[in-house]
Amino acid sequence: MTTSIIEPVRRLVPRPLKRAVKDVMLDLTFRRAVRQIRDLAPGATPTRETLNELIVGWGNEGFAAQVDYLEEVSRHAAKTPGPILECGSGLTTIVLGLLAGRRGVATWSLEHTPEWRTRVQCTLQQFDLPNVQVCRAPLRSLNHFEWYDAPLEVMPAEFRLVICDGPPGTTTGGRYGLLPLMGDRLPTGAVILLDDAGRAGEAAVIDRWTSEASLRTSYAGSFAVMTRE
Repeated sequence: MTTSIIEPVRRLVPRPLKRAVKDVMLDLTFRRAVRQIRDLAPGATPTRETLNELIVGWGNEGFAAQVDYLEEVSRHAAKTPGPILECGSGLTTIVLGLLAGRRGVATWSLEHTPEWRTRVQCTLQQFDLPNVQVCRAPLRSLNHFEWYDAPLEVMPAEFRLVICDGPPGTTTGGRYGLLPLMGDRLPTGAVILLDDAGRAGEAAVIDRWTSEASLRTSYAGSFAVMTRE
């Protein structure tokens, strides 16, 4: 069929139908990627191609974790003894359930948006991904910054890995609240993976953290890897 014929036919297809077909294709792509990761041996990490499929299938354009960061999250999730703290839920939550949860490692994810928390929880349940707790944690104002109102009384005393992709950059103080509120639960050797490290707000947070605690920092593309010393 020539382009001159295809284009008029394409215009006749209702927009809702186009959207429905796209949603089906995204769902199939996501399911295939999840299955490929689920089939990995414990401690193994998914290929870059599989992670790209996972990102495409998740369909949250502009906000889903990009492949370099997701690769780093995968490497740590596959080997960390845990527990894991996640600041802001999303696609990384699913990866943590697939690679850490199935090894018996617990993830505690903090989420302030009810609709987003529901989507992540439904996906975890759909694929039967264990050992992930997505906590309702609204943002609250503290001393010159805002951070999650975490259920500290029921959370682990220590976290060995932190996946930090929240709160949003528009939040007062950005992601700074992690250290003053959770720093006493990050032992020597704990790793923080901070996304969007190249943005001005996150760069300022890194400067504040390193001035207040002993942290070894390295950069890889758009994110920082910080280790408690």
